[in-house]
Amino acid sequence: MRTVRILAACLGLAAAAPVRAHAAADPSCADQSTTVGIADCFMAQARQWDGRLNAAYKALQSRIDPEQRQKLLAAQRLWIQFRDADCAFYGAREGAMRVIEAAQCQRDMTEARTRELDGAMRGD
Repeated sequence: MRTVRILAACLGLAAAAPVRAHAAADPSCADQSTTVGIADCFMAQARQWDGRLNAAYKALQSRIDPEQRQKLLAAQRLWIQFRDADCAFYGAREGAMRVIEAAQCQRDMTEARTRELDGAMRGD
């Protein structure tokens, strides 16, 4: 019976290792130790970046001419579709890591788009 408990404990540690390794690779959520905790952390960050993205989009819309506004609107709508489809791909994989990968995808892509629109506003 003791051997079974030791084996179960070892398997539990082995199963948690990839989650902790993934959190360590991204220090912003390193204080989380579960798949759900890490995914929730990434999604909270994605929501923060989404707020910044909306602000950057509105600021850029206010500075460009009407023809460019329509093109930016079309591009933004297509970008949202692409982001959601791309991150859904990661979320459809097998295993627990898919939850983390999908959440991190949402955060990373939203951050990148925010920085892109900020750069467009500055003329980068």
